[in-house]
Amino acid sequence: AASSLAAIWNDIGIDMLNVPSKLRPTYKDPVTNELRSWIINPMGVNGDFPVWAVFWCILPALGFTVLGFLDQNLTTLLVNRSTNGLQKPPAYHLDLLVCGALVYPVCAILGLPFPVAATVRSLTHLISLTNYDIQEIKGGGQRKVPTDVVEQRVTNLGIHVLIGLSLLLAPWLKYLPKAVLYGVFLFMGVSSLNGNELFERLALWTIWDTSKYPQYPYLQKVSIQRVHIFTALQAVGLAILYALKSIKQVAVVFPFFIAFLACVRPCFGKYFTKNELDALDGDEEEEMKQSSDAEDGQDDRKQVESDDDDCHPSGLRQNCPSPSKEDEDLGCGMSL
Repeated sequence: AASSLAAIWNDIGIDMLNVPSKLRPTYKDPVTNELRSWIINPMGVNGDFPVWAVFWCILPALGFTVLGFLDQNLTTLLVNRSTNGLQKPPAYHLDLLVCGALVYPVCAILGLPFPVAATVRSLTHLISLTNYDIQEIKGGGQRKVPTDVVEQRVTNLGIHVLIGLSLLLAPWLKYLPKAVLYGVFLFMGVSSLNGNELFERLALWTIWDTSKYPQYPYLQKVSIQRVHIFTALQAVGLAILYALKSIKQVAVVFPFFIAFLACVRPCFGKYFTKNELDALDGDEEEEMKQSSDAEDGQDDRKQVESDDDDCHPSGLRQNCPSPSKEDEDLGCGMSL
C-alpha cells in the first residue's frame, strides 16, 4: 500500500530501493562521465596504476582472504552442527574450491564485489526446513530442539533462480520500500537467535532473582558469577566487532580482528578452568558424548553392584563366577 501511494503522490517521502533499470556497469568516470567497460583493466582505467601498488594490494587482500575463509567455514559449521541433525555430510573444501576457482576470479575480472556466505539467510533457510520439539526448561523458559530436517536441493535452487530473475523485475523492485527489507532482515536475524547461548546468557542479566534463572545445563556446572564474567567478555568482543564494521575509517581492520580472536580465545584458559570453558563454550557434540559416556559408566557400575548382590551368603551359589584354579589353591574358592 505504501508503495502504491508513493508511486501516485511523489511528495510522500518513502525511501525506496535503488535498483538500476538496465543491466550495465553503474560506475561513471568522474572525468569523462562515461560508464566503465565490463572488463576491468588491472593496470587502471587509463593505465596509470603503478606496478608496486599491485604488490601493495596483497596486504588488504590477505584481510579479505581471512574474512572470506572464516565467513564461509563458520557459516557451514553453524549449519552442520551435530545438534541440527543433518544426515548429509558437509563439503568445506568443495565450497572453498568453487569460490576460489570459479566465483572470485570472475568477480575480479568484471569488477564485481566478492560474494560471502550469507550466514543469517543460511540459518533461516535451515530453520524453515527443520521440525522442532519445544522443551520446557526447569525454572522457566523454552528451548527448541531439532528433531529432523527436510534435506533437499529444491529450495536452494529456487532461491537462487528467483535472485537471478530479480534482474527482470528491476522496474517493479524500485517501488519496494527499504523499510520492508530492513524489517525482513531484522526478522531473519532475531529468529535465528533462538538457542544462541550468548543471548540466552545476556537475557539472564534482566532477571534479578537468581533462583528464577532457567536451568540451562551450564548453570548447573559453573557458578553464576563466572557465567556473567564470561558473558561480559563475549559482549565486549561483539561490541568491538560491530564498531569496526560500522566505522568506515577502520573497517579494513575487521577481518584481522576476527583472526586475532583465535589468539584471544586460548588466553581464557588462564582465567577460566577447562571444565568451565567446556560448559560455557565447549563443543556440543563432545559434551553430549561425555554425558553419554558418563551415563554408560553409571549403568556399568549399577550392573556390577547388581552382580555383587547376587552373590549373597545364603548357602547357595546364584550367578557367582566360578573360582579359578589359583583361587582354589589359595583357599579363596570355598563354597558358601
